[in-house]
Amino acid sequence: MLNRRKKRSLDRSIPHHRDTNIIFVGIEGGDSQTSKEARYFDIFKEQDIRFQFKVIPCDEHRSSPDQVLEHLKSELEKEPLQEGDETWMVVDVDKYEPHLSRAAQECMDAGIGLAVSNPCFEFWLLLHYQDPDDRLQSCNDVKTVLNPLMGDDQNNDSGYAAMFFDNAEVAIERAKLRDNLEERWPNENGSRVYQIIERFFKQR
Repeated sequence: MLNRRKKRSLDRSIPHHRDTNIIFVGIEGGDSQTSKEARYFDIFKEQDIRFQFKVIPCDEHRSSPDQVLEHLKSELEKEPLQEGDETWMVVDVDKYEPHLSRAAQECMDAGIGLAVSNPCFEFWLLLHYQDPDDRLQSCNDVKTVLNPLMGDDQNNDSGYAAMFFDNAEVAIERAKLRDNLEERWPNENGSRVYQIIERFFKQR
């Protein structure tokens, strides 16, 4: 079950926090109120573990993979990585597939993990509820299935957090079974966000 705690500071100058590693996650624009990605990762900030997520949203309306990556790199220059830290970029296939090849190569060159969802991040959320049988062609298709399942949890922070945290390990297994690691990103319905969340549970 979800263990809700006070969010911990990312200030590693405090001795008590010196053992904290951080996973920096670059996402499309938005904050915890407006971004589905930011709201999701915010769930894991409240857990009493030895690393934290720090979400780095791109500027609003700048959400292509190359823009997200450019902004992530810029922000990382302000806070150099320490041993044990990781960096990831979370983006959708959706309408940006033509940009992904270059972004994937740049991530590899920079040592940044790439977690692509096909067609969109909502598919990762859907895997917390079910493993869809049908191919979902667009993000609207995914939302049509997902939204009724979420019900009131969409507007209830406690229900939202509990639902996704308690079912994250199931979602990881569903995503792994779908994944073909020979592909640079999922060419069919799938999500590699599981590769980030899996690190959380291994560190607990």
